[in-house]
Order: sequence, then C-alpha cells, then structure tokens
Amino acid sequence: MNPVLAVDGLVVHFPARHGPPVRAVDGVSFTVAERETLGLVGESGCGKSTVSNAIVGLVQPTGGEVRVAGMPVRGADRRTLREIRAKAQIVFQDPATSLNPRMTVGAAIGEPLLVRGLARGRELRERVAALLTEVGLRPEHASRYPHQFSGGQRQRIVIARALALRPALLLCDEPVSALDVSVRAQILNLLVELQQSHAMACLFVSHDLAVVRHVCDRVAVMYLGHLMELAPRDALYTTPRHPYTRALLAAVPEPDPALQRAKPRVPLKGEIPSPAAPPQGCVFHTRCPMAIAHCREEVPAWRHLGETLVACHRAEETPAP
Repeated sequence: MNPVLAVDGLVVHFPARHGPPVRAVDGVSFTVAERETLGLVGESGCGKSTVSNAIVGLVQPTGGEVRVAGMPVRGADRRTLREIRAKAQIVFQDPATSLNPRMTVGAAIGEPLLVRGLARGRELRERVAALLTEVGLRPEHASRYPHQFSGGQRQRIVIARALALRPALLLCDEPVSALDVSVRAQILNLLVELQQSHAMACLFVSHDLAVVRHVCDRVAVMYLGHLMELAPRDALYTTPRHPYTRALLAAVPEPDPALQRAKPRVPLKGEIPSPAAPPQGCVFHTRCPMAIAHCREEVPAWRHLGETLVACHRAEETPAP
C-alpha cells in the first residue's frame, strides 16, 4: 500500500540578503502510512515547522520530492495544490492567530465546505453542528466569535475546521504548546481519537518528547535541518541510537526527584551552529560528546540497526540512557 505522505530528500533553502542561503531543511526523507502517527522532534529552529509547511505548499521546496496521497507537491499548479490541501490539513500552534476574529465559529468551520461547493444552507449548518459536537463543543457555539472561547476551546474549533473536508493527512504543528497544562491532555486525547475514527495519517511536530511518546507510533529526530534518527516509539525511548537523541531524552524532566537524580547527564558543548554555515561532516559533531575525526570529515549514511534508522558513525557505541 502506498503511504499517505512520502517525503524524499526534501531540501528547503531560504535566500539571504547577504551571505549564503539558510539551509533550513537539508535532505529529509520519511513516510507516513494510513492511520499512523509520526512524531517529528528536535530543538527550536531545527526545521520541523518548515517541513510541515513544505508538505502543504506554504513553503516552496528547493529540492527533493513530497507526495500527498500520491500527488506531487513540488511544482504543483493551483488546481493540484488545491486538491492536495483538501487531502492534507494543518493545525498550527496558536489557535488565536489561526481564526479570523471577525468570523463566527460556524462560518470559520463551514468555509472549506462552502468554498468547495460541498454544502450550503441547512446542510452546511448541520455539518458544522456535527463537527462541533465531534470535537466536544455544542452546536449553539456556531454563532459565537473566537474571543468568546478559551485557548483549548479555540484549538478544538481549529481541529473541527481541519476535519471538515475529511483529510487523509493531518499535520499538527506544536498543537498544544500554546495551551495551559491542564487542557493539553484533553486536546491530545481528542487528536488520538479523531485520528483513529477518521482513519487519518498524522505528522505530529513537537519539541516535547513526553507528548510525542503519548501520541506517536514512530519518531523522527531532527537537528539543524537533518534527520538524525527514525525509529518506532518504544525502540527510540528505550534504546536511542544517536547521541543527540540520547541528549534530548536525558533533558526530559522526571516528576520523581529520586528518578531525576538517577538520570544520566548528557552535556552538549557549545551552541547550535548557524543553518547558513552548517559544519562539514556530521552536522552534530561540534556538540557531540562522542565525536571523532571521522565525524568531522564524512557525512554519516543512513543505516539500519534493528528497527531503527540512524545517521551516526558510532551508533553501536551509544550507551543506553
């Protein structure tokens, strides 16, 4: 079966007014199957959001290939891009900026159906009411405006709008990071339930590894525009193969103070290099505690270690967390 989303060697470079271009994404490849949730994690600025924006054509790829439900995104004309965006919907980080404050909630949710000529009049109102109910809101909320809702409720509205066209792929770009801790679990559980009931594939972009562990089937780790590791969730959290993945996991706080004190420390030296001038060889070698001369000279190739795909010359030697 063909994957719902196929990303092959995706490159996104942004031209700079002075100096070399910013290499935001540099050769990223992965697939997402039907009903699967793939987590894309890494530090801020590593290129995660650029990947999701390139998938729906909000950012023009410099190179590589992206296919949504078999349709190529790069070079797509307006008509094809319109079909792609019907198949792939995106939920952004801040629901307050995702909704037009001058539109009622009902108008915002119904707009995709109206624009595509799928429903109008009474049928439109009924479908909007059903979508509101599906995300845990009431049909009468359709007449209200975004400012009359809490942050968690607004994110439910955004999710309802994303589901209006019954997409095959849902892109979630930090969907709970702008919300209070008290409502994050509710939104995450809602996304998991909807993803399964609608048989959607999902790309879940986040820097929060605890959240990713809760919702994802596989996890891809990014650093400075490159994929470092791609593995099933349990394999990645129990046996990380890349030193950067190990450092990320070591940085996740433990609620139990005794467990926190017992966790191994994985200090990373220096600062993240500029994406306009990435290091030669492995892009992580300037901060890696395991780097050797070979790491500075040669880009590590993707290779399998069990169920894990990893780009590291010393992956077998990475100690367990």
